[in-house]
Amino acid sequence: MRKLNTNNLEMLLRSDQQDLDRCERAGAVDGDKNTPIQSSKSMSKFETLEITKIAKSLTKLEDDKLKLISKLSQEKIQMQRKLDIQIPKSQDETNILAQNEFDQIEKIAGQTSAKHAEISEKLSFAEQSLRNIRTAINNRPLSVQMTNVYLPFMILLAFAEVWINSKAFELFFESSPLISLFLAAAVGAMLVFFAHISGITIKRAQSKEIIVDKPKMYVPMFVLNILVIIFIYFLAKMRQAFVAIQEQSTQGFNPDDFEKLLQDPNLQNLNIDAEQTSAIISLISTNLGEAGLFLLLVNLLVYICGFIAAFIRHDTHPDYEFAQKQYDKYRTALTKVVKAYDDKVASIDKRKSDIHTDIRKERDIADERMYEIDKEIEEMNYKVSELKSSALQVLRSRINAYRSGNRASRNKAEPMYFSQSINVE
Repeated sequence: MRKLNTNNLEMLLRSDQQDLDRCERAGAVDGDKNTPIQSSKSMSKFETLEITKIAKSLTKLEDDKLKLISKLSQEKIQMQRKLDIQIPKSQDETNILAQNEFDQIEKIAGQTSAKHAEISEKLSFAEQSLRNIRTAINNRPLSVQMTNVYLPFMILLAFAEVWINSKAFELFFESSPLISLFLAAAVGAMLVFFAHISGITIKRAQSKEIIVDKPKMYVPMFVLNILVIIFIYFLAKMRQAFVAIQEQSTQGFNPDDFEKLLQDPNLQNLNIDAEQTSAIISLISTNLGEAGLFLLLVNLLVYICGFIAAFIRHDTHPDYEFAQKQYDKYRTALTKVVKAYDDKVASIDKRKSDIHTDIRKERDIADERMYEIDKEIEEMNYKVSELKSSALQVLRSRINAYRSGNRASRNKAEPMYFSQSINVE
Protein backbone atom coordinates (compact mmCIF):
# COMPACT_ATOMS: atom_id res chain seq x y z
CA MET A 1 0.00 0.00 0.00
CA ARG A 2 1.40 3.36 -1.09
CA LYS A 3 1.04 6.32 1.29
CA LEU A 4 1.13 10.05 0.77
CA ASN A 5 3.97 11.94 2.39
CA THR A 6 2.05 14.48 4.52
CA ASN A 7 4.73 15.14 7.11
CA ASN A 8 5.76 18.57 5.76
CA LEU A 9 2.20 19.80 5.49
CA GLU A 10 1.22 18.47 8.90
CA MET A 11 4.22 20.19 10.46
CA LEU A 12 3.25 23.39 8.66
CA LEU A 13 -0.31 23.16 9.95
CA ARG A 14 0.61 22.71 13.58
CA SER A 15 -1.05 25.66 15.28
CA ASP A 16 -1.22 26.63 18.95
CA GLN A 17 -1.46 29.81 20.99
CA GLN A 18 2.18 30.67 20.44
CA ASP A 19 1.65 30.40 16.69
CA LEU A 20 -1.38 32.73 16.91
CA ASP A 21 0.54 35.14 19.12
CA ARG A 22 3.28 35.21 16.47
CA CYS A 23 0.72 36.15 13.83
CA GLU A 24 -0.87 38.77 16.09
CA ARG A 25 2.51 40.38 16.81
CA ALA A 26 3.25 40.51 13.08
CA GLY A 27 -0.13 42.25 12.55
CA ALA A 28 0.58 44.73 15.35
CA VAL A 29 3.95 45.66 13.82
CA ASP A 30 2.30 46.37 10.45
CA GLY A 31 -0.59 48.15 12.21
CA ASP A 32 1.79 50.59 13.84
CA LYS A 33 2.82 51.53 10.31
CA ASN A 34 -0.83 51.61 9.16
CA THR A 35 -0.04 48.98 6.57
CA PRO A 36 -1.60 47.81 4.53
CA ILE A 37 -3.28 51.11 3.70
CA GLN A 38 -7.05 51.45 3.66
CA SER A 39 -7.33 51.48 -0.11
CA SER A 40 -5.12 48.41 -0.60
CA LYS A 41 -6.79 45.57 -2.45
CA SER A 42 -3.94 43.13 -2.14
CA MET A 43 -3.00 41.28 0.98
CA SER A 44 -0.06 42.13 3.11
CA LYS A 45 3.29 40.49 2.70
CA PHE A 46 2.74 38.39 5.83
CA GLU A 47 -0.68 37.16 4.67
CA THR A 48 0.60 36.41 1.19
CA LEU A 49 3.55 34.49 2.61
CA GLU A 50 1.34 32.38 4.89
CA ILE A 51 -1.07 31.63 2.05
CA THR A 52 1.80 30.80 -0.34
CA LYS A 53 3.48 28.38 2.09
CA ILE A 54 0.29 26.43 2.67
CA ALA A 55 -0.78 26.63 -0.98
CA LYS A 56 2.56 25.19 -2.18
CA SER A 57 2.36 22.34 0.33
CA LEU A 58 -1.22 21.59 -0.72
CA THR A 59 -0.27 21.72 -4.40
CA LYS A 60 2.61 19.30 -3.84
CA LEU A 61 0.33 17.04 -1.86
CA GLU A 62 -2.26 17.13 -4.63
CA ASP A 63 0.39 16.33 -7.26
CA ASP A 64 1.66 13.38 -5.19
CA LYS A 65 -1.89 12.19 -4.76
CA LEU A 66 -2.56 12.34 -8.50
CA LYS A 67 0.65 10.44 -9.26
CA LEU A 68 -0.22 7.72 -6.76
CA ILE A 69 -3.79 7.53 -8.02
CA SER A 70 -2.46 7.27 -11.59
CA LYS A 71 -0.19 4.37 -10.62
CA LEU A 72 -2.97 2.69 -8.68
CA SER A 73 -5.36 3.19 -11.61
CA GLN A 74 -2.85 1.55 -13.96
CA GLU A 75 -2.48 -1.33 -11.54
CA LYS A 76 -6.26 -1.56 -11.30
CA ILE A 77 -6.50 -1.68 -15.10
CA GLN A 78 -3.98 -4.53 -15.10
CA MET A 79 -5.92 -6.36 -12.41
CA GLN A 80 -9.14 -5.81 -14.34
CA ARG A 81 -7.49 -7.08 -17.52
CA LYS A 82 -6.23 -10.10 -15.62
CA LEU A 83 -9.73 -10.79 -14.31
CA ASP A 84 -11.49 -10.16 -17.62
CA ILE A 85 -8.98 -11.63 -20.10
CA GLN A 86 -5.96 -13.46 -18.69
CA ILE A 87 -7.64 -15.62 -16.06
CA PRO A 88 -10.58 -16.70 -18.30
CA LYS A 89 -8.05 -17.40 -21.07
CA SER A 90 -5.96 -19.54 -18.69
CA GLN A 91 -9.09 -21.44 -17.65
CA ASP A 92 -10.08 -22.04 -21.27
CA GLU A 93 -6.56 -23.15 -22.22
CA THR A 94 -6.44 -25.49 -19.24
CA ASN A 95 -9.80 -27.00 -20.16
CA ILE A 96 -8.79 -27.40 -23.81
CA LEU A 97 -5.46 -28.98 -22.88
CA ALA A 98 -7.15 -31.37 -20.43
CA GLN A 99 -9.78 -32.28 -23.03
CA ASN A 100 -7.08 -32.96 -25.62
CA GLU A 101 -5.30 -35.23 -23.14
CA PHE A 102 -8.60 -36.97 -22.38
CA ASP A 103 -9.22 -37.52 -26.09
CA GLN A 104 -5.68 -38.84 -26.60
CA ILE A 105 -5.98 -41.28 -23.68
CA GLU A 106 -9.42 -42.33 -24.88
CA LYS A 107 -7.90 -43.22 -28.25
CA ILE A 108 -5.01 -45.12 -26.66
CA ALA A 109 -6.65 -46.94 -23.74
CA GLY A 110 -10.29 -45.89 -23.56
CA GLN A 111 -13.33 -47.97 -24.36
CA THR A 112 -13.18 -46.83 -27.98
CA SER A 113 -9.46 -47.65 -28.35
CA ALA A 114 -8.23 -50.52 -30.51
CA LYS A 115 -6.40 -52.05 -27.53
CA HIS A 116 -9.50 -52.03 -25.33
CA ALA A 117 -11.65 -53.39 -28.15
CA GLU A 118 -9.16 -56.19 -28.91
CA ILE A 119 -8.89 -57.32 -25.29
CA SER A 120 -12.66 -57.02 -24.80
CA GLU A 121 -13.25 -59.17 -27.85
CA LYS A 122 -10.79 -61.82 -26.67
CA LEU A 123 -12.28 -61.71 -23.18
CA SER A 124 -15.77 -62.09 -24.61
CA PHE A 125 -14.69 -65.11 -26.67
CA ALA A 126 -12.86 -66.64 -23.68
CA GLU A 127 -15.89 -66.01 -21.44
CA GLN A 128 -18.19 -67.65 -23.98
CA SER A 129 -15.91 -70.68 -24.27
CA LEU A 130 -15.67 -70.98 -20.49
CA ARG A 131 -19.45 -70.63 -20.16
CA ASN A 132 -20.01 -73.40 -22.72
CA ILE A 133 -17.64 -75.72 -20.85
CA ARG A 134 -19.23 -74.94 -17.49
CA THR A 135 -22.67 -75.58 -18.93
CA ALA A 136 -21.47 -78.96 -20.23
CA ILE A 137 -20.02 -79.93 -16.82
CA ASN A 138 -22.97 -78.65 -14.74
CA ASN A 139 -21.03 -75.59 -13.50
CA ARG A 140 -18.71 -77.57 -11.25
CA PRO A 141 -15.55 -75.78 -10.12
CA LEU A 142 -12.20 -76.44 -11.73
CA SER A 143 -10.58 -79.45 -10.06
CA VAL A 144 -6.82 -78.91 -10.09
CA GLN A 145 -4.17 -79.14 -7.40
CA MET A 146 -0.46 -78.42 -7.06
CA THR A 147 -0.72 -75.73 -9.73
CA ASN A 148 2.20 -73.73 -8.36
CA VAL A 149 4.51 -76.59 -7.35
CA TYR A 150 3.75 -79.08 -10.13
CA LEU A 151 6.43 -77.99 -12.60
CA PRO A 152 9.20 -77.59 -9.96
CA PHE A 153 8.21 -80.98 -8.53
CA MET A 154 8.47 -82.71 -11.93
CA ILE A 155 11.82 -81.03 -12.61
CA LEU A 156 13.04 -82.24 -9.23
CA LEU A 157 12.00 -85.79 -10.13
CA ALA A 158 13.89 -85.53 -13.42
CA PHE A 159 17.04 -84.42 -11.56
CA ALA A 160 16.57 -87.28 -9.12
CA GLU A 161 16.59 -89.67 -12.07
CA VAL A 162 20.02 -88.37 -13.07
CA TRP A 163 21.48 -89.35 -9.70
CA ILE A 164 19.61 -92.67 -9.70
CA ASN A 165 20.51 -93.89 -13.21
CA SER A 166 23.95 -92.43 -13.88
CA LYS A 167 25.71 -95.49 -12.42
CA ALA A 168 23.68 -97.81 -14.63
CA PHE A 169 25.08 -96.23 -17.81
CA GLU A 170 28.62 -96.51 -16.51
CA LEU A 171 28.37 -100.18 -17.45
CA PHE A 172 29.10 -99.04 -21.01
CA PHE A 173 30.63 -95.60 -20.40
CA GLU A 174 32.70 -96.05 -17.28
CA SER A 175 35.55 -94.09 -18.83
CA SER A 176 33.21 -91.24 -19.86
CA PRO A 177 31.14 -90.15 -16.83
CA LEU A 178 29.84 -87.06 -18.65
CA ILE A 179 28.16 -89.26 -21.24
CA SER A 180 26.63 -91.32 -18.45
CA LEU A 181 25.27 -88.15 -16.82
CA PHE A 182 23.88 -86.88 -20.14
CA LEU A 183 22.13 -90.20 -20.85
CA ALA A 184 20.79 -90.34 -17.29
CA ALA A 185 19.39 -86.79 -17.66
CA ALA A 186 17.75 -87.72 -20.97
CA VAL A 187 16.25 -90.84 -19.42
CA GLY A 188 15.05 -88.87 -16.40
CA ALA A 189 13.33 -86.28 -18.62
CA MET A 190 11.80 -89.05 -20.72
CA LEU A 191 10.43 -90.97 -17.72
CA VAL A 192 8.99 -87.81 -16.13
CA PHE A 193 7.42 -86.85 -19.47
CA PHE A 194 5.86 -90.32 -19.83
CA ALA A 195 4.56 -90.05 -16.24
CA HIS A 196 3.07 -86.65 -17.11
CA ILE A 197 1.38 -87.98 -20.27
CA SER A 198 0.10 -91.08 -18.50
CA GLY A 199 -1.28 -89.11 -15.52
CA ILE A 200 -3.12 -86.60 -17.73
CA THR A 201 -4.54 -89.26 -20.04
CA ILE A 202 -5.80 -91.52 -17.26
CA LYS A 203 -7.29 -88.50 -15.40
CA ARG A 204 -9.18 -87.34 -18.47
CA ALA A 205 -10.39 -90.86 -19.15
CA GLN A 206 -12.32 -90.56 -15.84
CA SER A 207 -14.52 -87.78 -17.19
CA LYS A 208 -18.26 -88.41 -16.82
CA GLU A 209 -19.26 -85.10 -18.36
CA ILE A 210 -17.97 -85.55 -21.91
CA ILE A 211 -17.88 -88.61 -24.11
CA VAL A 212 -14.40 -90.17 -24.21
CA ASP A 213 -13.18 -93.22 -26.10
CA LYS A 214 -11.65 -95.01 -23.12
CA PRO A 215 -10.14 -97.95 -25.09
CA LYS A 216 -8.24 -95.49 -27.27
CA MET A 217 -6.90 -93.88 -24.14
CA TYR A 218 -6.22 -96.90 -21.96
CA VAL A 219 -4.60 -99.19 -24.56
CA PRO A 220 -1.81 -96.75 -25.61
CA MET A 221 -1.15 -95.92 -21.99
CA PHE A 222 -1.01 -99.59 -21.08
CA VAL A 223 1.51 -100.27 -23.85
CA LEU A 224 3.51 -97.18 -22.91
CA ASN A 225 3.70 -98.10 -19.23
CA ILE A 226 4.66 -101.74 -20.06
CA LEU A 227 7.53 -100.37 -22.14
CA VAL A 228 8.48 -98.03 -19.31
CA ILE A 229 8.53 -100.94 -16.83
CA ILE A 230 10.66 -103.03 -19.19
CA PHE A 231 13.02 -100.13 -19.66
CA ILE A 232 13.29 -99.57 -15.91
CA TYR A 233 13.92 -103.28 -15.46
CA PHE A 234 16.83 -103.21 -17.91
CA LEU A 235 18.20 -100.12 -16.18
CA ALA A 236 18.19 -102.13 -12.97
CA LYS A 237 20.02 -105.01 -14.71
CA MET A 238 22.60 -102.55 -16.05
CA ARG A 239 23.16 -101.28 -12.56
CA GLN A 240 23.49 -104.81 -11.18
CA ALA A 241 25.94 -105.81 -13.92
CA PHE A 242 28.05 -102.71 -13.29
CA VAL A 243 28.17 -103.50 -9.56
CA ALA A 244 29.18 -107.09 -10.26
CA ILE A 245 31.97 -106.02 -12.63
CA GLN A 246 33.19 -103.46 -10.10
CA GLU A 247 33.36 -106.14 -7.42
CA GLN A 248 35.42 -108.40 -9.65
CA SER A 249 37.67 -105.49 -10.64
CA THR A 250 38.46 -104.72 -7.03
CA GLN A 251 39.43 -108.35 -6.47
CA GLY A 252 41.64 -108.49 -9.58
CA PHE A 253 41.24 -110.83 -12.58
CA ASN A 254 43.32 -113.90 -13.45
CA PRO A 255 42.45 -117.03 -15.49
CA ASP A 256 41.23 -118.86 -12.40
CA ASP A 257 38.83 -115.97 -11.51
CA PHE A 258 36.86 -116.40 -14.73
CA GLU A 259 35.70 -119.84 -13.57
CA LYS A 260 34.61 -118.43 -10.18
CA LEU A 261 32.74 -115.54 -11.84
CA LEU A 262 30.89 -117.96 -14.12
CA GLN A 263 29.77 -119.92 -11.05
CA ASP A 264 28.43 -116.72 -9.30
CA PRO A 265 24.61 -117.18 -8.84
CA ASN A 266 24.06 -113.52 -9.78
CA LEU A 267 26.13 -113.85 -12.98
CA GLN A 268 25.10 -117.20 -14.39
CA ASN A 269 26.67 -118.11 -17.75
CA LEU A 270 28.73 -114.87 -17.71
CA ASN A 271 31.66 -114.93 -20.10
CA ILE A 272 34.08 -112.07 -19.60
CA ASP A 273 35.23 -111.08 -23.04
CA ALA A 274 37.09 -108.06 -24.17
CA GLU A 275 35.83 -104.55 -23.41
CA GLN A 276 32.20 -103.94 -24.61
CA THR A 277 31.47 -107.66 -25.25
CA SER A 278 32.00 -108.49 -21.60
CA ALA A 279 29.62 -105.67 -20.54
CA ILE A 280 26.83 -106.84 -22.89
CA ILE A 281 27.23 -110.47 -21.81
CA SER A 282 27.20 -109.37 -18.16
CA LEU A 283 23.96 -107.36 -18.75
CA ILE A 284 22.18 -110.29 -20.41
CA SER A 285 23.19 -112.91 -17.91
CA THR A 286 22.91 -110.82 -14.68
CA ASN A 287 20.16 -111.54 -12.17
CA LEU A 288 18.90 -108.67 -10.00
CA GLY A 289 20.62 -108.33 -6.70
CA GLU A 290 20.23 -105.73 -3.99
CA ALA A 291 21.71 -102.90 -6.08
CA GLY A 292 19.56 -103.62 -9.13
CA LEU A 293 16.40 -104.20 -7.11
CA PHE A 294 16.95 -100.90 -5.27
CA LEU A 295 17.34 -99.06 -8.57
CA LEU A 296 14.21 -100.74 -9.93
CA LEU A 297 12.10 -99.74 -6.90
CA VAL A 298 13.39 -96.17 -6.81
CA ASN A 299 12.72 -95.68 -10.52
CA LEU A 300 9.22 -97.11 -10.13
CA LEU A 301 8.62 -94.87 -7.11
CA VAL A 302 9.76 -91.78 -9.00
CA TYR A 303 7.62 -92.71 -12.01
CA ILE A 304 4.56 -93.36 -9.83
CA CYS A 305 5.08 -90.04 -8.01
CA GLY A 306 5.17 -88.25 -11.34
CA PHE A 307 2.08 -90.14 -12.52
CA ILE A 308 0.11 -89.28 -9.35
CA ALA A 309 1.21 -85.62 -9.49
CA ALA A 310 0.05 -85.37 -13.12
CA PHE A 311 -3.23 -87.13 -12.24
CA ILE A 312 -4.20 -84.77 -9.40
CA ARG A 313 -2.77 -81.69 -11.10
CA HIS A 314 -5.14 -81.71 -14.08
CA ASP A 315 -8.89 -81.54 -14.53
CA THR A 316 -10.91 -84.31 -16.18
CA HIS A 317 -12.10 -81.90 -18.89
CA PRO A 318 -9.29 -81.38 -21.43
CA ASP A 319 -10.15 -77.70 -22.14
CA TYR A 320 -11.54 -76.47 -18.81
CA GLU A 321 -8.29 -75.28 -17.28
CA PHE A 322 -7.08 -73.67 -20.51
CA ALA A 323 -10.39 -71.84 -20.94
CA GLN A 324 -10.25 -70.67 -17.32
CA LYS A 325 -6.67 -69.44 -17.77
CA GLN A 326 -7.56 -67.61 -20.97
CA TYR A 327 -10.52 -65.96 -19.29
CA ASP A 328 -8.43 -64.94 -16.25
CA LYS A 329 -5.62 -63.73 -18.53
CA TYR A 330 -7.81 -61.42 -20.62
CA ARG A 331 -9.85 -60.28 -17.64
CA THR A 332 -6.63 -59.29 -15.89
CA ALA A 333 -5.38 -57.60 -19.06
CA LEU A 334 -8.64 -55.67 -19.41
CA THR A 335 -8.50 -54.70 -15.73
CA LYS A 336 -4.97 -53.37 -16.24
CA VAL A 337 -6.04 -51.37 -19.29
CA VAL A 338 -9.04 -49.93 -17.45
CA LYS A 339 -6.93 -49.16 -14.35
CA ALA A 340 -4.24 -47.50 -16.47
CA TYR A 341 -6.95 -45.45 -18.19
CA ASP A 342 -8.55 -44.50 -14.86
CA ASP A 343 -5.17 -43.60 -13.36
CA LYS A 344 -4.31 -41.35 -16.30
CA VAL A 345 -7.74 -39.73 -16.24
CA ALA A 346 -7.41 -39.18 -12.48
CA SER A 347 -3.96 -37.68 -13.02
CA ILE A 348 -5.30 -35.28 -15.66
CA ASP A 349 -8.25 -34.39 -13.44
CA LYS A 350 -5.94 -33.68 -10.52
CA ARG A 351 -3.60 -31.58 -12.63
CA LYS A 352 -6.58 -29.70 -14.08
CA SER A 353 -8.05 -29.22 -10.61
CA ASP A 354 -4.72 -27.94 -9.25
CA ILE A 355 -4.40 -25.44 -12.10
CA HIS A 356 -7.98 -24.26 -11.57
CA THR A 357 -7.25 -23.90 -7.86
CA ASP A 358 -4.22 -21.74 -8.65
CA ILE A 359 -6.31 -19.71 -11.09
CA ARG A 360 -9.00 -19.20 -8.45
CA LYS A 361 -6.32 -18.04 -6.02
CA GLU A 362 -5.01 -15.59 -8.63
CA ARG A 363 -8.55 -14.31 -9.23
CA ASP A 364 -9.15 -13.91 -5.49
CA ILE A 365 -5.83 -12.06 -5.13
CA ALA A 366 -6.73 -9.79 -8.07
CA ASP A 367 -10.20 -9.11 -6.62
CA GLU A 368 -8.68 -8.36 -3.24
CA ARG A 369 -6.09 -6.08 -4.80
CA MET A 370 -8.74 -4.15 -6.73
CA TYR A 371 -10.65 -3.67 -3.52
CA GLU A 372 -7.47 -2.46 -1.81
CA ILE A 373 -6.74 -0.05 -4.66
CA ASP A 374 -10.22 1.48 -4.44
CA LYS A 375 -9.82 1.71 -0.70
CA GLU A 376 -6.39 3.36 -1.01
CA ILE A 377 -7.69 5.92 -3.51
CA GLU A 378 -10.66 6.65 -1.29
CA GLU A 379 -8.42 7.04 1.77
CA MET A 380 -6.02 9.34 -0.10
CA ASN A 381 -8.87 11.53 -1.34
CA TYR A 382 -10.30 11.68 2.15
CA LYS A 383 -6.89 12.45 3.66
CA VAL A 384 -6.18 15.25 1.16
CA SER A 385 -9.66 16.69 1.62
CA GLU A 386 -9.19 16.59 5.38
CA LEU A 387 -5.80 18.29 5.15
CA LYS A 388 -7.21 20.98 2.84
CA SER A 389 -9.96 21.70 5.33
CA SER A 390 -7.44 21.82 8.19
CA ALA A 391 -5.17 24.05 6.13
CA LEU A 392 -7.99 26.50 5.47
CA GLN A 393 -8.92 26.61 9.17
CA VAL A 394 -5.31 27.13 10.26
CA LEU A 395 -4.77 29.75 7.59
CA ARG A 396 -7.92 31.62 8.62
CA SER A 397 -6.89 31.45 12.28
CA ARG A 398 -3.45 32.88 11.51
CA ILE A 399 -4.71 35.64 9.21
CA ASN A 400 -7.51 36.54 11.63
CA ALA A 401 -4.92 36.74 14.41
CA TYR A 402 -2.76 38.93 12.14
CA ARG A 403 -5.69 41.22 11.30
CA SER A 404 -6.79 41.38 14.92
CA GLY A 405 -3.32 42.60 15.97
CA ASN A 406 -3.22 44.95 12.98
CA ARG A 407 -6.57 46.57 13.89
CA ALA A 408 -5.61 47.00 17.51
CA SER A 409 -2.44 48.93 16.70
CA ARG A 410 -3.68 51.05 13.76
CA ASN A 411 -4.69 54.68 14.11
CA LYS A 412 -6.29 54.75 10.68
CA ALA A 413 -9.14 52.72 9.14
CA GLU A 414 -8.41 49.12 8.24
CA PRO A 415 -8.11 47.95 4.62
CA MET A 416 -11.32 47.06 2.86
CA TYR A 417 -10.19 43.50 2.01
CA PHE A 418 -10.11 42.59 5.74
CA SER A 419 -13.85 41.99 5.44
CA GLN A 420 -13.41 39.49 2.58
CA SER A 421 -13.33 35.70 3.12
CA ILE A 422 -9.94 33.98 3.25
CA ASN A 423 -9.11 31.31 0.62
CA VAL A 424 -6.08 29.19 -0.13
CA GLU A 425 -6.66 29.43 -3.88
